[in-house]
Amino acid sequence: MRRRILSVVVLLAFAGLIWLASRPEPTGPTEGITLDGHQVARTKDPLRESFRVGTFNIHGCTGTDGRRDIDRVANCLKDFDFVALNEVHGPRLWESDDQAALLGRRLGVPWLFAPATRDWHHIDFGNGLLTSLLIESWQRIPLTASNGRGYRNAVLVRLRQHQQTISLLLTHLARSDDLTRRQQLRQTIDIYLALPEPAIFLGDLNSEAAEPEIVRLLAAPGVIDAVGQKLGPHAPPRIDFVFVRGLRVLDAGLCDDGASDHPLAWAEVTTH
Repeated sequence: MRRRILSVVVLLAFAGLIWLASRPEPTGPTEGITLDGHQVARTKDPLRESFRVGTFNIHGCTGTDGRRDIDRVANCLKDFDFVALNEVHGPRLWESDDQAALLGRRLGVPWLFAPATRDWHHIDFGNGLLTSLLIESWQRIPLTASNGRGYRNAVLVRLRQHQQTISLLLTHLARSDDLTRRQQLRQTIDIYLALPEPAIFLGDLNSEAAEPEIVRLLAAPGVIDAVGQKLGPHAPPRIDFVFVRGLRVLDAGLCDDGASDHPLAWAEVTTH
C-alpha cells in the first residue's frame, strides 16, 4: 500500500512539473535601435516618396492547404517596405532561426522577432517585422492578460523617412477571451492615439470594424482605415487592419492567395 501511495505521489508530482513547464509564460518589455540582419540587407530607394506597408498573420507559415511553406509566404512580401508579422513561430528544435529571420534572409531585409510567450522555457510565439526602411528605435510592450492567458505584445517602431519620424504600432490581440481582447484593444488604441503624427497602427486585432473601440478609433481626428477607405462597400469583414494618421493613402487592398489563413492587408502611403 505504501508503495502504491508513493507511486501515485511521484506520478502526481511529475505531472505537476510537466504542467508547470508546459504553461506559456509571457516575455517582458525590451527595446533596441537596430534590427537583425541590418548589416547585409538591401536598403530602400531613397528617392521614392511613397512607401508600402502591410500586415500579415502568417499562421506559422502554414497555408490553407495545411502545408508549411516559408518561400510561399516570402513571395507574398517581396514588394513591401515594411511588414508587420503575426503568429510568428520561434525556431524548431532542429532549427537555429525563427520565422522572422527565415523570411528576412530570403527577402534580403532586416527583421525583428518579438516573442510574446515562452513555451517549455523556449521562445515560441509572437510578432515580427521586416523592413528596408531606416529604423530609429523599437520597443516591445507587453499587453494586459486578465486571466493569465492570452499573453500578447505590441511593438512600437520609429522609422525615418524623408526627414520625418514615422511611428508604427503593430500587434496581434488575444482571441480566446473577450475581456482580455477588449482590454488589449483599448490599450493599443490608447497608445496609438497618443503618438505624434504621422503614425500607423496595424495588425491582427481579432475584432471587426463594428467593435466599439474601433468605432472610437475611427472617430478620432485624422484616423483612416486604409483598406476600408479604398475598398468602400466592397470591403469584406476583416480583423486585420492598417490605420493611418498624418499620411495620405495612395492605394490599399487585401491579398489572399492561400499562403495563410488570413489575407495580407496593405497600403501605399506618403508623407506628402
